[in-house]
Amino acid sequence: MGIFISILLAVVALGFTVVAAIAETAFTYLPHNEAEEAVEAHPGTLGAHVLERTLKGESEVYTHPLRLTRLLAAATAVLATMTFWLELVGVQVLAAFLALVLVTFIGYPVLHVLARSAGRNRPVSSIRVLARLVHYLSKLLAPVTGLLDQLSKRIAPAREAEAPAGVFEEEELREFLERASDAETIEDDEAQMVQSVFEMDDLRIRSLMVPRTDMLTVGRDVPLREALSLFLRSGYSRMPVIGDSSDEILGILYLKDSMRTYILHSEAPESTPMPALVEIMRPARFEPETKRAMDLLRDMQRESTHVAVVVDEYGGTAGLVTLEDLIEELVGDISDEYDHERPEYTLNDDGTFRLSARLGIDELGEIFGIDLEDEDVDTVGGLLAKHLGMVPIVGSETTIHGIHIRAIGSSGRRHQVDMLQAWYEPPREDEEGQGREETGDDAPGTRELPALETKVQPRGELS
Repeated sequence: MGIFISILLAVVALGFTVVAAIAETAFTYLPHNEAEEAVEAHPGTLGAHVLERTLKGESEVYTHPLRLTRLLAAATAVLATMTFWLELVGVQVLAAFLALVLVTFIGYPVLHVLARSAGRNRPVSSIRVLARLVHYLSKLLAPVTGLLDQLSKRIAPAREAEAPAGVFEEEELREFLERASDAETIEDDEAQMVQSVFEMDDLRIRSLMVPRTDMLTVGRDVPLREALSLFLRSGYSRMPVIGDSSDEILGILYLKDSMRTYILHSEAPESTPMPALVEIMRPARFEPETKRAMDLLRDMQRESTHVAVVVDEYGGTAGLVTLEDLIEELVGDISDEYDHERPEYTLNDDGTFRLSARLGIDELGEIFGIDLEDEDVDTVGGLLAKHLGMVPIVGSETTIHGIHIRAIGSSGRRHQVDMLQAWYEPPREDEEGQGREETGDDAPGTRELPALETKVQPRGELS
């Protein structure tokens, strides 16, 4: 009889543990919009009452008793199982060990996998089904949980403006996203996008802007026809109009406005003068370089602007930031019809190769007929950085297995090297173990190169 009661008590206790875990998880993952819909669809019910209190931020009224119930039920299950084994083996230490093993291997998969999955996947339904049990548990255990709350506040006072139960702090949400991505619950790019939102909230626009030295501008006295030519050659749709220098930005010239004005002028009488750029341009938006990127994105969205001039602490022009720069920080690089994909490599007239920094090192080895393997990097740009021991800049060069690589071009607001030049330099017997001295006999392209594959592009297609 004692064995039967122990088994029954253990099963009931584990059942309470599972139910409490389902309800507690449901409160944690409860979506507010679904909860509001359920309250409107089932007014006056006990489930609606529980959901309403939760929406008001009073979920701890239910979660604290549930947590206490789960702990008490788990302890009861262990003691009941221990009593069962004690009746069988008669040794207390062995009975305790067997009880812990049994409860752990049954309780963990059921509690942490099935129960929590049920509460997380159907939080509203779970709360509505368990509303009566949750309500009466909160009433029954209110004195105990209230006493424990007061005791915990005296031992460890709560921080001010403590977040309601179920609300994540930023760091907690970041960790949750990382775990969800590792477990393949969400896609990596989805997790990365959310992480980008957090990171962008701390970014200043000076880290996103196109520096002043890289800005494409047009002088106020430039004829409209030349400005249109500059638009077409550059692929840009907006350009700052400057006065005597880049520090004197008068406004922003738009391609659409320029084309409209040019077409209207072509239809006007010949005596009509061509409007000056200062008559066509729109007012420029000026922003301090210390402004947060997320704030600027909201302002641009609200005011329907696409470009802002960034000024430094002295009032001078620091750079230019566009709506596309801000969005790319969230979703990654965006290519339009003017962003043509470059071929991975081309053969120059002097026998050297012009390479994309993203070319794989295996393909580089195939070009020169050399077996290149590296476990740390995958691209030629990464290989160059590794051998230099630093981030390469234009002009950086090194020789790897007889292949001389030189950085010749960069792009983007961070001036990241994206174009390389490579040629083969066969080592001479008198130079083994020593640095190379360039001579007329050691010029690029002296080695007979292997036949090129069909993906080699004609010279001149890389800009």
